[in-house]
Amino acid sequence: MLRTLLVISSALWSTAAFAWWDEGHMRIAAMAYEQLTPAAKAEANRLVRLNPDYQQWVRAVPDAPDHQPVDVDRYTFVRAAAWADDIKTYAAYKTASDKPKDSPKTAQAGRNIGYKDLLIHGYWHFKDIGFRIDGKQPPDPDPVDAVTQIKLFSAALPKSSGKSDDIRSYDLVWLLHLVGDVHQPLHAVTLFDDRFTKIHEAEHEPDTGDRGGNEINVIPANGTSVNLHAYWDSEFGGYSTVFGALFDGFDTKTVDGVVVSTPKIPAPPADKAAISDPSAWAQESFELAKAYAYGDPVLQGEKPELTREYETNARRISEQQVSLAAARLANLLNAALGGP
Repeated sequence: MLRTLLVISSALWSTAAFAWWDEGHMRIAAMAYEQLTPAAKAEANRLVRLNPDYQQWVRAVPDAPDHQPVDVDRYTFVRAAAWADDIKTYAAYKTASDKPKDSPKTAQAGRNIGYKDLLIHGYWHFKDIGFRIDGKQPPDPDPVDAVTQIKLFSAALPKSSGKSDDIRSYDLVWLLHLVGDVHQPLHAVTLFDDRFTKIHEAEHEPDTGDRGGNEINVIPANGTSVNLHAYWDSEFGGYSTVFGALFDGFDTKTVDGVVVSTPKIPAPPADKAAISDPSAWAQESFELAKAYAYGDPVLQGEKPELTREYETNARRISEQQVSLAAARLANLLNAALGGP
């Protein structure tokens, strides 16, 4: 049987691109998985098996083309990174999650009760740090968001927390997703402006600004209008399979009987990967959003055509953020589940 060796590159970050829909989240998880210590990997695998969708994920594992055994643990860990989005389509979750019950200012918004929680918690996917370009003061962020939950789930993940395995499994699969979310620049920002205020007033709803670029349409090189948030979310493609994410994420070749897999996105600088505060992660994404996501020509009129410089920067920033998300996720899980 061929042995597999993963090479983590410490080369300079590349500018080739791909992002944060299913494919992006799974690529982050795949890169993080290969950086886990044996103890952390074993405990993560055990906790993933407790997810209610685990057997469904296992049944979906295809046979390897070369008839080599498939690493089911790796497959299901990577697949689990998309579960927090999967539940948005589940009938039981949709029924339980009407707005009065499932909003960031309710008593249950920041709870941590494991898989019996059928709320979708859409507000857990982002931290809307507000900014304006007209000099006015933006509203304060919601009290419960991606950062509050990453901190909560990280504290509950170690065995020493005393939390049940059900809660720890739930927290793990959410962390696999949320660490990726908070590194997407437009998941950490909201632009407030009078034009967006008028839109929300007309709908008789609270002023939530541009909702991280969802209210701004742009035209990229393919000529098809898309909202700004979706443009950044789709930098690594859309909804892929696990094997598609692994194929897109790693270069693989056989050297002297050893299968060598190298991430296509090089590792980040060690000093940046070592930053462990989720608030700092969100602040980094916020600054990147202001500098690049809202950079010229985005705020210049209706449906601006994105320039080559803009799109090149978007690809470069996306790669850097995905690389950081994977390294920081691995560090978090190593500390919580197994240590060095």
